Amino acid sequence: MSVQSLYKIRILVGLFLTTTFFLSAQAAVPASTYVGRGTSPDPNDNVTVSINVPNDNSDSLYFHFLAPADQTWAAFGLGGQMAGTLIFVTYASKDGNNVTVSPRIGTGHVMPKHTSDVQVDVLSGSGIIDGTFVVNAKCNKCRSWNGGKINIDSTSQAMIWAAGSSGTLNSDDLNAQISKHEGYDFFNINLKAATGAGGVPVVNSSSTIIGDGPPLDGHGRFRGATGFHAFLMVGAFLIVFPGGLLMLRVFEKVWLHWGIQSLALLMTILGMGVGIAISKKDSISPNLTAPHQIIGFAVVGFALVTWTVGFTGHLIYKKTQRPAKIMKGHRVLGPLTMGLGLINCISGFRFAGSNIAMIVFIVAMFLMLIFVGTVLFLKRRQRARKAPLNTPAAANFREGHAAAPSYTGEAPLPLYGQGGIPLHSYVDNQAPPVYR
Repeated sequence: MSVQSLYKIRILVGLFLTTTFFLSAQAAVPASTYVGRGTSPDPNDNVTVSINVPNDNSDSLYFHFLAPADQTWAAFGLGGQMAGTLIFVTYASKDGNNVTVSPRIGTGHVMPKHTSDVQVDVLSGSGIIDGTFVVNAKCNKCRSWNGGKINIDSTSQAMIWAAGSSGTLNSDDLNAQISKHEGYDFFNINLKAATGAGGVPVVNSSSTIIGDGPPLDGHGRFRGATGFHAFLMVGAFLIVFPGGLLMLRVFEKVWLHWGIQSLALLMTILGMGVGIAISKKDSISPNLTAPHQIIGFAVVGFALVTWTVGFTGHLIYKKTQRPAKIMKGHRVLGPLTMGLGLINCISGFRFAGSNIAMIVFIVAMFLMLIFVGTVLFLKRRQRARKAPLNTPAAANFREGHAAAPSYTGEAPLPLYGQGGIPLHSYVDNQAPPVYR
């Protein structure tokens, strides 16, 4: 055997040993892995998240992420809710062959914003392979970030994944606009068991796999409850409260006005309770500190005060037959509560990420305001036109004219002090008839 042949054999053996060592090292990388069902009925449509925590006292993580590439985007996040979670959003690059990984921080049920404080190095083996997003990456400065952090000693670190609607999003822009998620789910990962030598995790049949059941749909775990919450609040402030106002101002039905506004108040209280339950159960701002939630508490508080003042003022009127002074506050609080409630309905759709529903509601709200304003204007104009006919003088004229004698011929008119058209005298306890 020639020297040249021996040299080639040595090179091949060296490459074999190096490759074997590399693969063994990769397989030995500690990791925790989650595999869950994706958003389609296809059993092969899975989402995989595998995390490695280097024990080198750095602020980095390695991760391996798989998701179907027939959806515009896919992502996973370090946290159990949208707000404050560090989210890694993946979508196709501009050329359609590679992947773009955008680190973003969630602020609620709105599109998360890219953060430049976190760097993601996309490593070899990443791309769109057999219709799947494949991401092998090292994340720097991602154990703590503005608004959140992870606990690397946790055996149950809260995580979340989500996937967008079907289609393609080809962009190299880390700030690219993404649509609302079509499905998502929560899961937990054992970071303590994933700590050790650093490297991209290798997922195989012996990997720790957790996750069961289908994902949540795009409307959340409590889709029915979320819809019921929206139905109650939108119905109360778009229909019931304005209807109660018209019952009083147009039809002058005080007790009907009270009954309808009481129904609207009950709807808002029930809607608030459903909203709190959703927030707690679905981890949507469970501390109830989101602006939509805070404004909601204020709206319900104003509604309770308005109802109490109105009911008290009516009792005072029934007792004294005079308008109560506190009713001035009722007339201010009523429109203020309805206006603030309408604004918070818009905020609620924004909070839920339902932009189309928000636009539809805004259009419906303006149509309602135009209708109510027109009806009140016409009613006020009618009252102003008929006001002169409802004065005591007009009533006296009508009654007197009906009883006046008929003068014919050339008979002289009665002189002053000799009688004439009889007039009716109306006193406080005998109001003149009202002309309608």
